[in-house]
Amino acid sequence: MPIGLAIASILMLFISFWTLNVARDPSVWRLWWMDLLGVLDVDLDREQRRGQERQMSFVCYTLFLLLLATSLSGAFWTVDQVREYKRDKTRFEREVERSNREIEKVQSQPQSIKR
Repeated sequence: MPIGLAIASILMLFISFWTLNVARDPSVWRLWWMDLLGVLDVDLDREQRRGQERQMSFVCYTLFLLLLATSLSGAFWTVDQVREYKRDKTRFEREVERSNREIEKVQSQPQSIKR
């Protein structure tokens, strides 16, 4: 079952909405980011700060779209893999799986060297 892909899709969905939240109010998040890095914001004038906030907003909106598309794609492929897993196999597919299991069983047995 594609559990890893489903978990990754859910995480991407939450991260994408977090970036949307950042893009909606970049001034708070810019200050938080500056505090995290330990950078004092005393030498920038208002226009430079607004320019940084616009850039941050643009990048976050772009990230939102990319992460949302990734999440939706992962959800689609998860559903597709679950459908494929639950689908009845054809006779040929069952024979191939049975042959692969027999080959793996033979390969996993210890080989004895007889002289």
